[in-house]
Amino acid sequence: MDIDKSLDEIIQAKPKARRGGRRGGASAPSSARARYAGAVPKAAAQAPAAAKPLTADAIKIIISNLPADVTEAAVRDLMQSTVGPVRTVQMAYNSAGKSTGVATVLFKTRGDANKAHATYHNRMIDNQRPMRVEIAIDPNQAQSLASRVAPQPAARAAANQSRGARGGRGGRGAARGRAPRPAKKTAEELDAEMADYKQTAAA
Repeated sequence: MDIDKSLDEIIQAKPKARRGGRRGGASAPSSARARYAGAVPKAAAQAPAAAKPLTADAIKIIISNLPADVTEAAVRDLMQSTVGPVRTVQMAYNSAGKSTGVATVLFKTRGDANKAHATYHNRMIDNQRPMRVEIAIDPNQAQSLASRVAPQPAARAAANQSRGARGGRGGRGAARGRAPRPAKKTAEELDAEMADYKQTAAA
């Protein structure tokens, strides 16, 4: 691989002819490589469509499966020249200082992350490997769990309120239809009732 080439030139590079050529004919590139050079590979074309991003104005992507010699400058140049202005590019490296083939790109304009995904996801590099592009969702735009939980049914809420208002024995007894007990009469009231009864009987 030519280190001086830009990432765009690497993606657009034509496949090299196989040594020796075909049996009984002149040397020619593989038909499969020639067919899918710089395009989405057959396996990716037959795969189910990627899930629709949660937002339509994402600004961050994660690119993976890049060759080890691809630099941050090469990624920035490709994205800025074909997608839009870039704020930052960060390449991931292992403990030995070698690129892991993963780069994080933050765009300046909302929606450019979606554009980059549509343009470069599964595009071939060096006609050997597909470049993976994933959209990173802004956590500030994610919905809280409380906003996703359905409200309590009205009937159940009313029942809970009624149960709390009754509280205590008296309330429960009244709710079941029990009649209140009569108050006890004093001795004077009983004597007065007896005198009234005797007068009524004598008449």
